Amino acid sequence: MSKRSRLLRIQAGSLAAIAVFALVAFCAGTLTAQSGRRVPKSKSAPPPEPQSVPAVTKPAEKPRPALSFIVGINRDLDFLNIPSYFSDSVLRACADRLDDYPSVQVDVAHRDVNRGEAVKRAKAEKEAYVVWLHLLTDSMNANRGSSLSEIYIEYVVFTPTTGKVATSGRTYQRSFRSGGVIGLPRTSDATSEYALKEAAREAAERIVAAMKNHMPGDRLPG
Repeated sequence: MSKRSRLLRIQAGSLAAIAVFALVAFCAGTLTAQSGRRVPKSKSAPPPEPQSVPAVTKPAEKPRPALSFIVGINRDLDFLNIPSYFSDSVLRACADRLDDYPSVQVDVAHRDVNRGEAVKRAKAEKEAYVVWLHLLTDSMNANRGSSLSEIYIEYVVFTPTTGKVATSGRTYQRSFRSGGVIGLPRTSDATSEYALKEAAREAAERIVAAMKNHMPGDRLPG
């Protein structure tokens, strides 16, 4: 091998060594740069806002009634020449009028109630007064046509627990000469039934007015 060939081989080997060294240095620098780079933190989702729970509203409690009534009527009309359905009309009219008062509670006894049973029921009650109604007529022996206008209502209110009479009275049919039902005979069933329902409402108003005298001022029925 000539001297020139040996020189060329030495130069080629030196160049290869330099290239390898440069490559190693480049890779080392790249790794160093990557090791110093900060990895950005991932943004965490914000905590969910607490959902407001709707408040549960309790239904308003019904105020305690100032007065409680149980209304019943004597339906024994066999000897009075009075139409039997008059009793139901009077009972309902009186109970409905009592129920019109916001602070009054009313229950209706639908079966026949005589005076003794009304007293017994009152004694069994703790708070409710028993209203006993009875239809009567001033013409016991008159014929039906002439007695209808003379039918009136007797009412008695019995006190709870004791059964004593709290108030009592009578209400009568009013005259329709200046108004009211027109075009019907004064002694007709329809006219007398209407007049008796008005008398029953009047009885209810009298009962409440009388009972106000027994009630504290803050419990008076409206």
